[in-house]
Amino acid sequence: MKIIIVGCGKIGCTIAKVLAEKKGVHVTVIDKNPHIFGDSAEPIDAIFVSGNGANEKVLIEAGAKHADLIVSTTDADELNVLCCIMAEHLGTKHSVARVRNPEYMLEFNKLWKALGIDMIINPERQTAREISRLLRYPTADCIDTFVGGRVELVSFKASETPDFFVGKSVSQVFNKNMGVLLAVVERDKKSLIPHGEFVFEKSDVVKILGRPSQIMAFFSHLKKKPKTQDIVIIGGGKITYYLAELLKRHTTKTHIKIIEKNREKCEALCEALSLAKLDRHCIFIHGDGINEELLIAEEIENMDAFVCLTDRDEENAIISLYALQMGVKKVITKVNHIHHSMIKNLGLGSVITPQNITADTIVRYVDGLTGAIGSNILTIHEITSGEGGTTHAIEFHANKKNRCLDLPIKNLRLKKGILIGCIVRNSDIIIPSGETRIQAGDSVIIVAKNNDIHELDDILANRIAKQEGRAENEL
Repeated sequence: MKIIIVGCGKIGCTIAKVLAEKKGVHVTVIDKNPHIFGDSAEPIDAIFVSGNGANEKVLIEAGAKHADLIVSTTDADELNVLCCIMAEHLGTKHSVARVRNPEYMLEFNKLWKALGIDMIINPERQTAREISRLLRYPTADCIDTFVGGRVELVSFKASETPDFFVGKSVSQVFNKNMGVLLAVVERDKKSLIPHGEFVFEKSDVVKILGRPSQIMAFFSHLKKKPKTQDIVIIGGGKITYYLAELLKRHTTKTHIKIIEKNREKCEALCEALSLAKLDRHCIFIHGDGINEELLIAEEIENMDAFVCLTDRDEENAIISLYALQMGVKKVITKVNHIHHSMIKNLGLGSVITPQNITADTIVRYVDGLTGAIGSNILTIHEITSGEGGTTHAIEFHANKKNRCLDLPIKNLRLKKGILIGCIVRNSDIIIPSGETRIQAGDSVIIVAKNNDIHELDDILANRIAKQEGRAENEL
C-alpha cells in the first residue's frame, strides 16, 4: 500500500511511525515546516515532502496519482477536507480527514459520501469513546469496535461472575431477547465458537458482540443490582463534553462532577451541555483539580471512577496518583507528551493517549484495506491468537454481486469456523437468527477462525444449501 500523511504533528507523526513499520506499507509525509522531520524524536521510515498538502504539485510529488490512501491530520479541519478532496481528484483511492469541530462533524455525517471522504476522525471524540468504554465495562479485558463504534466486541473473564457462568450452558445464560451474541469463548489458549449445550468453565474468556447499550444492559444483568456510578472528571475541554454525551447515551445511572479551574471554560462547558440537554446529572465546579482541600471536600474517596483530562500531563499524573492513594478503584489518566511506557510503569491505572488511540483507529482501517483494495472489507480485528490458530472479526459491506444475499442464514452452507455475528442495516443493528437475510448495503460482521476471508462470499462452502435447516457449523 502507498499511503500519504499530511501534517507531522503529534498525531500525524504517530500514525506515520506505526504505518511505516507495517510490512508492505510505503509512507510519504507532507508538512509545511521543512525542519519538522529532522526535529522528530524518533526516526520514521518514510519519504518526506515539504509543502502544502492541498497544493496539486505537492500532492503529485508525494504520489497522489497512484496512492491507496491519504490521511490528513493538520490542525485545520477545512484544510484536511480540502487535502482529501484534492488527492482523490488526482487518483488516490481512499481518504481519511481529521475533523475536530463538533459542528463540522454533524455536517460531514450527512455529506462525507458526497465529498468523497471515506472516514472522518475526531481525536477528542475517539478518546472520549475509549474512556466511556473503560467506565462502562470495568471488568472488560478488551473492547473492539465496528461500524463507527455502533457495535462492540467485549471480552471478559467468566471468573468475574462465576455464579452466572460456571457450570451453566450457553442456552441457560444467553437468550435472543438480550440483544447480544456470544461470539467466541477462549479456553486453554484455544478459541471456540460454542453451540447451545456448551458449558462454561471458570478459566473461560467470554467474548460478546452487540450494540453498546445492549452490552451495558447485559453487564447490569450480571451484577443483578445496578448501582449509580459516581464519576469525577478533572478538566473541562472537548473530551469532557464528548464523554458526558456518551455516558448519558449509554448509561442510565451516572452522576458526574466536572472540575475546571478556568471560569470561562467551565461556564462554556456548562452552557454547551445544557443546550444539548446533557447537564441533568452533571455538577460543574469552578476550582483547581490539584487542590487537595477541594478534592477532600468533594469526597473523592467515595467515587467509583476518577478521570484526569487537563492539558498538563504532569498534573494528570500527580492527581491520579493521589486519587489512587485515596482508594478510588478506577482511575483514568490522559497523557499527550510523556512516553506511554514510562508513565505506565508508575502504576497510574488506565493510561490513555489521544494520538495513540487515533493511530490505532487508522491502523485498523488500513488493515481492512491491506490486501483488500477493491474488496468489501471495512475493518478487521484479530480477537484471539493461540495454539488453536487465529480468530478474526471482520466487517464487510454487502453489495449486489454477493451470492449470500436474500436467503435465510439457515440455508447458507458456511465454512467450518464461521459465525455471522451481526448485521447493521441503516440505523438498525440486528443480531441474526436462522431466518435473517443479508441484504445489499448491509454491514455484516463475521467471526472467522483459521479462514482466509477476503470477500463476503468467502464465508460460503462450494454451494448454498437448498434444503431447510442451517448447515452444521463445527470447529
